[in-house]
Amino acid sequence: MDKKICVYAICKNEIKFIDRWYNSVKEADYVCVLDTGSDDGSFQKLKSLGVISKQKKYSTFRFDVARNDSLKLVPDDCEICVCVDLDEGRGDR
Repeated sequence: MDKKICVYAICKNEIKFIDRWYNSVKEADYVCVLDTGSDDGSFQKLKSLGVISKQKKYSTFRFDVARNDSLKLVPDDCEICVCVDLDEGRGDR
């Protein structure tokens, strides 16, 4: 039996990175993103690509809490979880 792989992330206003990121992770069995309050269309773009997405706004943002909340999107049958930020590998750093 093959192990299922899930790539998961959090994002906020990262629409300019979505296509490149998605193309690099789309072969995973699952792709999940917790949007933490984007207003640039990121959430809608992720949904249109078929990414398992949820939006949750935080009154006080804490990275650790958001990352843990994003793990709740990972399906139960997933055995390998990989966290990859949407802006990983960008050339404009």
